[in-house]
Amino acid sequence: MGKAVKGSRILVVEDNFLAAEVVRDVLVGSECTVGGPLGRLADGVRLVDQGGLLGAVLDINLNGDWCFPIARALRERGVPFVFLTGYDDCAIIPEELRPVRRLGKPVLGPQLIDALSEVI
Repeated sequence: MGKAVKGSRILVVEDNFLAAEVVRDVLVGSECTVGGPLGRLADGVRLVDQGGLLGAVLDINLNGDWCFPIARALRERGVPFVFLTGYDDCAIIPEELRPVRRLGKPVLGPQLIDALSEVI
């Protein structure tokens, strides 16, 4: 299924360095170009504003900040994304973003690529 992401520029927003590197490595291994990984809300919003993204992987909690401004910016530009989270409770997610695909941490490489392929 990973053919849909091949060649895509994917934003990675994850504040945990090791988790970010795992996601980056999976994406690079699937022939994606990676924006980031970034660990701060402001950096994520800035990269979205630059454009050129075909998808994104967003950690919900970024050192105490919610990623939802990034998610909304992506949605405004029609860029598909998935949430990556350790949270089981979707109540923390704003109602308009609850339908977005969520992947639990730790995520397996094939699971991530399949999820991105579905949304892109």
